[in-house]
Amino acid sequence: MESFAKKNISIAAVIAISTIILSVFLHLTGMVSPMILGGIAVFLLFPFRSQSYIVRRMLLLALILISMWMLQDLGITLLPFGVSLLIAFLIDPVVSWLERKKFKRWIAALLLIIFMVGTVGLVSIFVFPLAFLQLDDVIKQVSTMINSATTYLESRKFYRLLESFGLPQSTMKEIVQNEFMPRLESIFKVVLEALLSVLTSISGIASQLLNVILTPILTFYFVKDFPKFKRFLQRTIERKNKKVYFNLQRMSDILRVYIGWQLIAAFMVGTLASIMFSIFNVPYPVVLGVLCGFLNPIPLFGSIASMIIGIITVLLVNPTGAGGNILTIALVVNGLHFFNAYVIEPRILGTRVGLHPIILLGSLFVFGHFFGFLGLLIAVPTTAILMMFLRDWQKKQDDTGTLAALNTPVE
Repeated sequence: MESFAKKNISIAAVIAISTIILSVFLHLTGMVSPMILGGIAVFLLFPFRSQSYIVRRMLLLALILISMWMLQDLGITLLPFGVSLLIAFLIDPVVSWLERKKFKRWIAALLLIIFMVGTVGLVSIFVFPLAFLQLDDVIKQVSTMINSATTYLESRKFYRLLESFGLPQSTMKEIVQNEFMPRLESIFKVVLEALLSVLTSISGIASQLLNVILTPILTFYFVKDFPKFKRFLQRTIERKNKKVYFNLQRMSDILRVYIGWQLIAAFMVGTLASIMFSIFNVPYPVVLGVLCGFLNPIPLFGSIASMIIGIITVLLVNPTGAGGNILTIALVVNGLHFFNAYVIEPRILGTRVGLHPIILLGSLFVFGHFFGFLGLLIAVPTTAILMMFLRDWQKKQDDTGTLAALNTPVE
């Protein structure tokens, strides 16, 4: 017993001394980085994974944190791989269907990718330049309006107008210059910066030429070998826990149907809105139509935001004849939203993603608060998956209660 205690003390001493030496070494060499620290944690925990549940959890946490750090650090480098994998995930059912129709898988994948590249190419040639020019014109109009508003607020005509209502000129001038003007300028600055950032983002797409070329190539290989990836995951996960693999399949079905339909719906809404705005001579039809499509995946708030932005744009550009354009925007946005949300979407998504309005609104506020615009996009599918597990738990509780009632002896 004494020798065992001495052995443990010796091991503890070696661990303590080694930890101190490693810490001093990392400090002196400046090699401290998340990757090295995470690697040390994994190296130390790995031999004890079979001896303790806590160690296994800590090891899993360390691996998750290392993976998250790597994804954050690599950033844009992994973008073509992530986009390609997402596209392969979405179009795999279509490729599998073509495969059942006697097409070779690689031919089916190639045809679909050529079709998608052609569609994106046509949009880039005919839609993006027009949207770019219209957005540039919007920025110029807003800038002109800002200058005109500032000039008018500083003019004598404005103060004479206020004086005609019994407001003292000196007091109002002080309020306007010290209170109103700084706030107005800050609002206009935010609007201009937002518009310019959108314009810069559109022009920055050209700088990602390598990613644009890589994405369809990577997508082809992902799609071609997607069944192999699925079999590998099935063998790896199902061997340890069949229920986990079953739940992953259900989550995959929800995500595939939801994301796939939202992309199609966004394209459909954006195209129809642009066409209808053009027919009824609404200013900047392409920009407003693309905006409607872009915001369409956000339930409830997307259509409201599209309508508000469209109405503000019309009021800024053509305030005298804005009535008809405002009515057109309201009818088009609400009509497309109603048709998509209440006619087509229930038939496509069915009950897989259906959420109660209160839960839907709550999820949008919560995810929007923590994750911003991205949170608004992922709120619905994430909440749908959580509700799926909640229904499973309720069913399990009901089954347990029923079984207990059946086993209770009747007196």
